[in-house]
Amino acid sequence: MLQNYWLKQVFKVEKPSKPSFSPQKDGRAWNGYCGIKNLGAVCYMNSMIQQFYNVPSLRFCLMAADDNTPENLQIYEGKEVDDNVLHQLMNMFGFLQLSDRQYYNPKPFCFSFKSYDGQPTNVREQKDAQEFLNLVFDRLENSLK
Repeated sequence: MLQNYWLKQVFKVEKPSKPSFSPQKDGRAWNGYCGIKNLGAVCYMNSMIQQFYNVPSLRFCLMAADDNTPENLQIYEGKEVDDNVLHQLMNMFGFLQLSDRQYYNPKPFCFSFKSYDGQPTNVREQKDAQEFLNLVFDRLENSLK
């Protein structure tokens, strides 16, 4: 008992009044990377985007690309969102590169990445990574022509 008292006095050990861990406020991972939040079933999309991001030549070329297209602002969940896949991918790469946060929320990208029938990506529906890869390259190729 006396030993515990002495340790508390020497090291000023006090029980915190509130939990000190907050995932939204804590910084990047120990390795310096910023992640992409999984909104439900978009892990196939997140994994492919992270692979694109980790190829420096692809990342820098996409971030420097100019598609000569003005912003196409749409209202999504009460906010204005650019409905252009290339612009959203550029925003995401910039965030992943420069942010101090733990993760990027890809809602704007999912809104701009439309399916063949013109609907935004359904974040609750699992899709095939190969299908996403083909579709995103097709969209980027058309944007950069």
